[in-house]
Amino acid sequence: MSGVRLGGATADVHHCIAASLDCQAACEAAMAQLAATGMRADSEPMRLLRQCAELCELNARALQKDSRLSRRTATLCFELSNQVARATWLDGNQASNTLAQNALNLARACRPLLFT
Repeated sequence: MSGVRLGGATADVHHCIAASLDCQAACEAAMAQLAATGMRADSEPMRLLRQCAELCELNARALQKDSRLSRRTATLCFELSNQVARATWLDGNQASNTLAQNALNLARACRPLLFT
């Protein structure tokens, strides 16, 4: 993997991959917590978390393969992770702080790949 298509350094690509996988795990954990409280799978918070987890996984795979679509997946991850972080902070639940932090870390990790 060279990171050439994104115009970013290999370290930036690896950082974005790691942050994507961390955010995916945090989204999945948050979904499990919400499901345990009885929240429906088709609720807006669950849908947002599911989209985020799936997109994080796709982004990591695209970056690992140096896909032509990796700039798009990184852009979408940047945007969606900012939405997840905002929604999580506004929720005010202390248990959600880890998710919000992972989402912000993902946005920060993907940003250099988009704006270089």
